[in-house]
Formats: sequence, C-alpha cells, structure tokens
Amino acid sequence: MIGAIVLGAGSSRRFGDDKRKARLPNGRLVIEQTTENAMAAFDEVLLVLRADDHAFKAQLAVSLASEHLRIFLAPDSALGMGHSLANAVVEISHWEGAFICLGDMPFISMKSLVMLREKFAQSGTNRIIVPQFEGTDGHPVGFGSDYFADIGKLSGDRGARSLLTKHDTSVTRVPMADPGLLRDIDTPADL
Repeated sequence: MIGAIVLGAGSSRRFGDDKRKARLPNGRLVIEQTTENAMAAFDEVLLVLRADDHAFKAQLAVSLASEHLRIFLAPDSALGMGHSLANAVVEISHWEGAFICLGDMPFISMKSLVMLREKFAQSGTNRIIVPQFEGTDGHPVGFGSDYFADIGKLSGDRGARSLLTKHDTSVTRVPMADPGLLRDIDTPADL
C-alpha cells in the first residue's frame, strides 16, 4: 500500500489566521482540497491535525468522508512538524511507502501525484522519491517503509528533509512540469 500523510497540524503563524480553513476560489477549504487530491492518487490517506482539533476533525470527517481516509490528532503537534510526523508514522506501519504532503499545498496537479505514486511503485521500499520543478526540490516527497524508523525519530519544527541528506544515495529525483510542486500558502495573497 502506498499512502499519503497530509500534514495539517501547523499553527499558520505567517498567515495570520487558520489557513487550513481558508477558502480557495473553488469554495473548498485549503486542507480539504489538498486531502482530496491525495485521496484521488493514493491507496490510503492519513490526515494529521493538531492534538486539540476535535471539532475540526468531526467537520472534516463529514466533508471528506471516505473509507480511504483516517484523521489523526497528533498528540505532540504543538512541538512542531517533526513531532507530528513522528506521531503519524506509527499509524502507517502497514504501508509500503508514504508521500508526505503539506496541507497548505492544494495546487499540485492530480497528474503529478499519480506519476509520483507510479514512480514509487516501480522503485521499492528502499527509495526516496523527490519531485522537482525547474531543478528545485518540491513536494510531496515519498519515503519507502525502510525509512519509517528514521521518520519516527524526528522532532522539533523540522520535517523529513534531513533524511534526504542522510540517505542521499537512495534519493531519486523526478523532474516534472508542475509549478504546484513548489506552491504553498503562507499568506492570504497566496490563495
């Protein structure tokens, strides 16, 4: 099983409000659109929210209802992205691989996500798949299950990028023509 972890446990400090709940021009919430994109491309999706997001979890369980989606409240989310990822990886031990999707990146094309999933399926559990746009590493990054133990040791506000350096000989970069691989939402103007 090749799944996606959608990280939506951040605090949106630069945005000024909860950017996960900001509306896109199509009317969908940012986190809904990102999660829907992932659900259409991967076998299973784990949406990671803040530890205290009980009401938001209930709302999203209705708006995103799918047997392929699990919503997880990361107990250590207040300590940063690394902690949220470490909490989440425990929930996916049965997966062969996981693509880490940032919840504020709803503009990645479906074609790109499907291509990344297919590339991973051809590569195996000892590979790391990194999409690139015009030579710049983007998201989501796919990790084979061989790296889940390393992800489980992450802490603080740093994500899994350090693993790309640590395991550089296992990294496969995939050039793609999708600017959405780099486009996140940091301010209301980014919507």
